[in-house]
Amino acid sequence: MKSGWKVGVRLGAGVVGLAILTAGTAVLAPRLRADDAAAPARAVRLSSVDGRVQISQGNQMLADPAVANTPLFEGTQIVTMDDGRAEIQFEDGSVARLSPNSAMTLSVLRPDDGSGGTQISVDGGLGYFELQGAGQNTIRVRYGESVVTASGFTVLRIDLDSPPGELAIFSGNAHLERGSALSLDLHGGESVTFSASSPSQYNLAETIEPDSWDTWNSDRDQVLTSESASRTAATSGLPNSANPAWSDLDANGNWYDVPGQGYVWSPYDAANAGWDPYGNGYWMWTPRFGYMWVSGDSWGYMPFNCGMWSFYSGFGWGWAPGMGGCSPWWGGGFYAINVGYGPIGWIPPIRPRPHRGVPPARGGAKNQPYPLVAVNKRPPSGSNGVQPRDRSVSATIAGHVVMPLRPLSPRPQYDHSASAYGNRTALPAAGVRAPSGPAAHAYGPGAPGSHPGTTVGAKPASHPATSHASAPPPASHPSGGGGGGGGGHPSGGGGGAHH
Repeated sequence: MKSGWKVGVRLGAGVVGLAILTAGTAVLAPRLRADDAAAPARAVRLSSVDGRVQISQGNQMLADPAVANTPLFEGTQIVTMDDGRAEIQFEDGSVARLSPNSAMTLSVLRPDDGSGGTQISVDGGLGYFELQGAGQNTIRVRYGESVVTASGFTVLRIDLDSPPGELAIFSGNAHLERGSALSLDLHGGESVTFSASSPSQYNLAETIEPDSWDTWNSDRDQVLTSESASRTAATSGLPNSANPAWSDLDANGNWYDVPGQGYVWSPYDAANAGWDPYGNGYWMWTPRFGYMWVSGDSWGYMPFNCGMWSFYSGFGWGWAPGMGGCSPWWGGGFYAINVGYGPIGWIPPIRPRPHRGVPPARGGAKNQPYPLVAVNKRPPSGSNGVQPRDRSVSATIAGHVVMPLRPLSPRPQYDHSASAYGNRTALPAAGVRAPSGPAAHAYGPGAPGSHPGTTVGAKPASHPATSHASAPPPASHPSGGGGGGGGGHPSGGGGGAHH
């Protein structure tokens, strides 16, 4: 049985209102313009942040330092400082990662309408990409004048420390285009570099020069693989079910199939009325939506983008994606606090008002909003030693006795046992590029998808139909490609080793 506060979302006549109902009263939050509500939007997840990472849009800084679980919209640039690392997860299961002193822009991020509406621009540094390469909305990765697309699951690395850069295909198949000058198919175990003086000259090698950050990329991939082992049937039929963010829920709580309500998920430490889903995180300012919630819990992406939170007497807090699936609120161009019922005495979250009486942001003009407003009413989930709920014990939710769902078999993953992970070098100190060597090669000999007739680890060879130009000297990152110096990649005057 649900009790306490009730929060609902009302739609109609091209406007959006947020109603908070209690004791027969209703309070409406400010309404958005009709054109904002009608225009669709799409976002992807900033899933992991280590060290200092900045996110900005246009000429406006959104977060410095950035925090995990931030939704990223079209036009957002992600910049890692000399101690920063970042990971971005896409709805189809694709992943992009940035090592220190690197930069990336989500230059095109449109709804999945079959028009190929995803393009990532690597602005500088070292980036890793695990692309699913399936479906209508193929991800295009641009660096300089080159554009890369994948055919099937493909793992690749782009290094812009020495422009015009190097592309390495660890696994799978990729297609590379360089304007009208070049069209090239690449396979696992191959790498290509271009001449700085002539766009038609390149060197195609049947080997990949290892980099010390390859190990970090593989370690992050194994974290996602481990979490996916907890996946249940609750998310298998939902839209974007391949999104790795769903695995965070299975790994940090239990799913229940509740008659009349569908699937309900509850984090392990949400069994008491004192726990608050909006008790730990940030209100972050965005140009389009104003202040939006960014959860401080590791699993806190999906449950605040769609569906509804409710408090169930005798059980605790639970979140349901809805009987019809999970459509993110930004898909309709509006923002709302997604709480259906709270316990008696629960106080709904207060969304900051950015334009009146707000002190100026650091270094900003008067009445500019603070980029991040922290909320610390409780510690992050998982930090208080709460034991996981037993998946062999039933629970009573909304008057129904239900059992937790059991995990299914994990989805297929890249075969790490076929790589050279057993001979890893230690991860360098944050922001320091360790010397490259065979032991650092994360996707090594025998990797699935290697090009037939090639030998990974063989001596680099120039393409027969091209001439090989000398590699250009190390160059700094492009403007906006990261701050600080002395990091793993050159940036704004900071030095770093090149291959």
